[in-house]
Amino acid sequence: MSVPPALDPRGVSPLKFDDVGGLPPALVVTASLDPVADHGRRYVERLHEDGTEARLSCYPRATHSFLSTPGLVPAARPARREILAFLRDHLRPAPRR
Repeated sequence: MSVPPALDPRGVSPLKFDDVGGLPPALVVTASLDPVADHGRRYVERLHEDGTEARLSCYPRATHSFLSTPGLVPAARPARREILAFLRDHLRPAPRR
């Protein structure tokens, strides 16, 4: 991905960050028919390289922005369920004082 010289590429893509280690666990959801799906796959690889837990989930026959169309794209509903399950498993309420 190339950006105009005046822009910092780190503001456009986390793939351009110097280090992505130490981030919280990540679930990266992609669509098999998305022209930028490889960016999601590469981001997961990069997270693994820097020691961050990450999982890639690619939905077949889904297109870019499929998550916003659960009534039209059948893959959207299971993808949303997967995201919610991931959040439930990884987010914990703060302890009460």
